[in-house]
This record gives sequence, structure tokens and C-alpha cells, in this order.
Amino acid sequence: MKNKVTIVENSKTGNVVTMKTITDKATGESREVGSVMVQSKALSGLSRIGRVSTRTAFLTLEQDALDFLADSLVHNAVLPIAGKIVVEETLSPYIKKDGKKQDPKINPTTKAVITYQGKPVYRNTYFTNILETQDIFLKDVAVSGGSDSVE
Repeated sequence: MKNKVTIVENSKTGNVVTMKTITDKATGESREVGSVMVQSKALSGLSRIGRVSTRTAFLTLEQDALDFLADSLVHNAVLPIAGKIVVEETLSPYIKKDGKKQDPKINPTTKAVITYQGKPVYRNTYFTNILETQDIFLKDVAVSGGSDSVE
């Protein structure tokens, strides 16, 4: 079964497209863009206990792209662009719009911060139309008695 990427409405506003202003750091130019939440669901963990895994990402679209896709941007509709949502784990947090750093990945059972070689791990997702793109998961390659683990 092929995973499909679907469009999801904002649970607070009921809108599929959330308009926001972005500013180019290099030029200082501001413009309005639309943000669209997309999700994909897939079976995972089949070697242990099968469950459905949901991946969420946001597409930022210029006005011309919003106009082009206008009829297709409907809640629960399949995104009319071939692609997938990719997971990327990194040791560098992104900086949020309010200036705060992204929160590190947390082990849901122990509530401990997940680390890789002693540094916190950050999980990001993004949509790509390059179907060959693979997930990037950090894994401890050194055998140690420490608490470093990525789950």
C-alpha cells in the first residue's frame, strides 16, 4: 500500500491555509505566504507490535502556488503533488519565530531527553517531492555503558 499525503485543516480555525508574513533576512522584504498542514499515515513497528504512525509537515506556498492549487486545498483531500513526508533527526535545534530553541526529542516512556553521543536529538519533518529521499535517524554506533540512546 502506497502512503498518501493528505491535507489537514487547522483544528483551531477550520482553515486549510493559514496566511502569514515572512521576511527575507537578507533583503528585509516582507511578503504573505500560505502555510498548509499535510499528514501521512503508515504502519510501523511490524517486527514488534504494529501501530499506525502519523507524520505531519507544513508546506509554505507563495500566492501563485496557492492560486494554482486552490481547488485542491480541501480538508482530507490527497495532496495533488507526488511526494512524501521525511523525518530528519539532527543535533542542531531550529530557532522558533519567538527566538526560542526547538525542544529536544523526548522518550515517551521515561520522559528523558533522547541523546546521541551526549547531545540532545531534534526531530524535524518536511515534505519532499523527491521520492527517493530517505529518513535520517541518528543511531549510536559506539558501544557504551552510558545513557545515550535514540528511539
